Amino acid sequence: MASTPVVPSPAAIKVLALDWGHTLMDERRGREVPLDDRPAYLMPGVREALAAITLPLAVWANTREGDERHVRAWLTRAGLEGVFTWVITSADAGARKPSARFFAYALARCGCGPDDVVFVGNQLNTDVAGANAAGIRSVWLAGEAFRSDDDRPCDASPTYTIESLADLPELVRRLVDER
Repeated sequence: MASTPVVPSPAAIKVLALDWGHTLMDERRGREVPLDDRPAYLMPGVREALAAITLPLAVWANTREGDERHVRAWLTRAGLEGVFTWVITSADAGARKPSARFFAYALARCGCGPDDVVFVGNQLNTDVAGANAAGIRSVWLAGEAFRSDDDRPCDASPTYTIESLADLPELVRRLVDER
């Protein structure tokens, strides 16, 4: 008697992690101002998307300046204090995305394995490539508004693609419902 192969369902999502620069924060506006003094300019749809998501949230940020304390202060200025359980920065990790060291540090700080996290970012060359290499499901923000000045060509393919943050809550609902 032939048996039907069992296809495992995706692991439950325990954490939704988001990139910071040009995913949450408009990194072009006010960039000449030091991070501690920089006004909080959010990317389109941030507040609405975050308000519609009930999973624990993390920020996984490549920072040129600033550690967790600096990013949390910026989040407070943006009115997002208390929204993110974890804030992971490259300054604290001692490595920048797409480094495996960054992703291992972020997973350890969140107390998760790669299957427990979905990572949302705007850059194929850092966010998606790094998440994929670490075995983390990746979501690429593909819309033109989310392009960064330091985007580079890359062969990485995201697990999921969305045009804007307005599409994120529905994707998360779909992934949670798959369980």
